[in-house]
Amino acid sequence: MSQDLTVVLIPLALGGIFAVLGVVLLVVGRRDQARARKAEAWPTLSGTIGSSRLDKQTRTQRSQGRTYTRTTYAPVVEYTYEVGGKTLQGNKIFPGATMSFDLGTAQGIINRYQAGQPATVHYDPADPTQAVLETKSRGANLMLILGAVFAVVGLVACCAAGALAFL
Repeated sequence: MSQDLTVVLIPLALGGIFAVLGVVLLVVGRRDQARARKAEAWPTLSGTIGSSRLDKQTRTQRSQGRTYTRTTYAPVVEYTYEVGGKTLQGNKIFPGATMSFDLGTAQGIINRYQAGQPATVHYDPADPTQAVLETKSRGANLMLILGAVFAVVGLVACCAAGALAFL
């Protein structure tokens, strides 16, 4: 492969990857926002917190000969609620994807939901097994921002590759 072709193909390939990843993140962010808007309109009822805990998640990665460890915490809350005389169980706090947080943020979420306490449950009247405790999507805005950045970087790289091809 000639040097000139490599100069064009590498930015084009990387730009394409970034653009596709950006579009995927934008779609996921919009989907989570839509779920949150939908959950805001769901009816509410009183439920009971059965248990709450933090699940510790540790990720280790190597970069430039160094090992980095990152620890995040996923709040887990299990609750019961009754719809139409039927007792149901739920474990989703927020609509959308499950999120992990730093210890302080995760602990703050768990502190709102202690075992035995009542809680307001938002449930889908079309499918009462779908329920959440809060209607705000925690990750949607981050996904949208990252998606937009990745998509723009990808498009710029593709345009740069196209410009290089004509030089």
